[in-house]
Amino acid sequence: MKKILLACSMVLAMAFGAFADDPKGELPLMVQCGFYTSNYQCFYCKGTDDLGLKFTPNEWNTYTVTVNKDGITYDGMGGKHKNMSIFRIKSNTKKSSTPLVIYIDNVVVKDAKGNVILKLDFEDGKDGGCYFSQGKPNPNNGKVVDKDGSKRFMIDMKSQNLYGYNGVEVQWLLPPCSKKEPGWDMTSGKFTVTYDYYIAVAE
Repeated sequence: MKKILLACSMVLAMAFGAFADDPKGELPLMVQCGFYTSNYQCFYCKGTDDLGLKFTPNEWNTYTVTVNKDGITYDGMGGKHKNMSIFRIKSNTKKSSTPLVIYIDNVVVKDAKGNVILKLDFEDGKDGGCYFSQGKPNPNNGKVVDKDGSKRFMIDMKSQNLYGYNGVEVQWLLPPCSKKEPGWDMTSGKFTVTYDYYIAVAE
């Protein structure tokens, strides 16, 4: 009997451990990207809903957008997208306090000439200097984890009602454009963004 109880305990412990290491959330309304200046002027590109992108939960999908008039949904800068220095990935939910688990990988931002200005693949096990902009920075809200044989960045937090919407945001600093121009001028309409995302939802 003791051996049976011990075996059952080990199975339960393993099952709990697998659950703890593989969190699940709910399906958000969409995912999107945005850019900010150092003094928080911003614009946001269209979300997966507006772009008609694949949005299947528990599968890898790809977000891709051209940063131009047709690819922008909110423009707080009147089309003059200068001095951009912060890149954000954002997701909205219908209600606040909605748990979200979204894996991010292969983030690539290219300039108007097609040169890569930001690349995040997390294979070094580091988060690339990620900052959680919804609420206070909290290392427990996201980290680099092993997922499907590679290192991925996992967002694991509850959405908050801030800035007029319910959602989550994480951000990275863009490398400086040059020694004279730390921020990027994206007014050309030829910058592009792509990244892979996986929305973990309980089945």
